Amino acid sequence: MHSVNLMDQVDSHEIKSVPFPEESFPAVCRAGYFQFAANQNLRSSCVQSRRLYWCKSGQGYFEINGITYPLQPHDLYVLPWNRNIAHFSDSEDPMFTGHVHLVPNYKPGSEWIPKIPHETFDVAFDSPDRGDAVWTGFEGTTRLKIKTDEPIGLLLDYAIRWYIQTHGEDEMEGRYLGNLIVKELFRKRSKLMEAPQDYPEELKRMLNYVDKGFKRSPTVSELAKLIGRSRSHVLKLFRKNLGTSPKSYIIDCQLQEARELLLSTTLRIAEVGQAVGLSDPYHFSKLFRRHVGIAPSEFRQRHGPFSRPPLISTS
Repeated sequence: MHSVNLMDQVDSHEIKSVPFPEESFPAVCRAGYFQFAANQNLRSSCVQSRRLYWCKSGQGYFEINGITYPLQPHDLYVLPWNRNIAHFSDSEDPMFTGHVHLVPNYKPGSEWIPKIPHETFDVAFDSPDRGDAVWTGFEGTTRLKIKTDEPIGLLLDYAIRWYIQTHGEDEMEGRYLGNLIVKELFRKRSKLMEAPQDYPEELKRMLNYVDKGFKRSPTVSELAKLIGRSRSHVLKLFRKNLGTSPKSYIIDCQLQEARELLLSTTLRIAEVGQAVGLSDPYHFSKLFRRHVGIAPSEFRQRHGPFSRPPLISTS
């Protein structure tokens, strides 16, 4: 078994541009949420879709053709057509995932079947009306990092809720959604390819440290010690390259994670604050209102989440 550690937002393809496949006819043919149980494993031998696989909370990993890929919050994987896949959920923090199955090229005028074959005996397996398409920049298995409230996150959540409510029966809507998702996916990829961040190595070390430990609310002195420089040097690096202070950057990380938890869990408001490193409920709500514009409770009411914790999925 081989494993890969895809820590960057994009994989290592050397691509100068990411053109949209204009001659294809993408369509959403299945979508949903899935709450894994602890240590739950699932396997499918031949899935004919391009699946957008999003980890909303928890963790685990999956295998495609013997290669292992980690699955953590904010991960969005674009999976290849005709894949053999196995899913493995963590024993202590089982993953809660969203999935949108796209048929990249669904022949117009053919019979509309809003389902995806996972085995050779399933409906529409090897259908002449369905096929893959060349998605430059998404060859193989591609990992992105997304946020719930950015366009691609909102669009995927909408597609999932649409499919749950309608079972994908409206072909026109399935095709419209497929086009929107693919266009937004390529737009995100292009932005990542066109604007790589070439930060100083010292700043990269600090950002990596903060991204992994923002829930501890690291101090400027702690960051200065990390790189062996002064506090003023740290402040200068952040201000010059990011246009903000270390404290503001850390708060932004905490509040972004808070938005994710408000949308994907049923934790109480105070528990969300504690989970992101802001243990004082009053301080957390005050910061959230100042930076987001509305209170955490109002944000949750507007955008979701589940009225009760997601049940363990069985299919």
